[in-house]
Amino acid sequence: MNTRIKQLTFILLLGLVSFTTQAQESAFGVKGGLNMSNFFTENVDDENLRTGLNFGVYSRSALVEDVLYLQAELGYSGKGAKIEGDAGEAELGLGYLELPIMASVGVADLFYVEGGAYASYLLDANVSGESVLSNEPFEREIGTDNFKDFDYGLAVGANVNLSPIVVGVRYYYGLQDIVDNDIASFSGIEARNSTFQAYVAFEF
Repeated sequence: MNTRIKQLTFILLLGLVSFTTQAQESAFGVKGGLNMSNFFTENVDDENLRTGLNFGVYSRSALVEDVLYLQAELGYSGKGAKIEGDAGEAELGLGYLELPIMASVGVADLFYVEGGAYASYLLDANVSGESVLSNEPFEREIGTDNFKDFDYGLAVGANVNLSPIVVGVRYYYGLQDIVDNDIASFSGIEARNSTFQAYVAFEF
């Protein structure tokens, strides 16, 4: 498992560095922020959001000078959902290595609207919460084989570039059913990731 993660990370980093080196008028940045996530599913009515972290690096290059840009990113994104049931409340946390590819249109070299797609690889899964029976908090890792290794979907967002600081928001719409096997809290359901992201970046 760890070997697969290292190999995948190396390949993605190599691709990102190659893209940055070859493109003209490129900028490099680091970013981090907050995720608010949930699942799209017909069987779970609870709409509470789970909070998580996002952080990573990116390369932004001009396709049409001062107008159209292409941005490739690589980072970590904490997703999942908060579920309430008869036995208590629980949070399912899913950690992904994520690669978004975004095209953005700039207005006055300040405001940018973006759209694109993402692919991600599941790194870890855990569940935490509080049981009604014991009235005590709990937290434990669960097998990632309960979920599909890869997720993918669409992304839209906007940001303000106050060079070298960039402040932005983004929404990720998952197209993949992430549940691979039935587990106790999600027996027989199909679920897709839905994530709102806010971030701050520092651009070089």
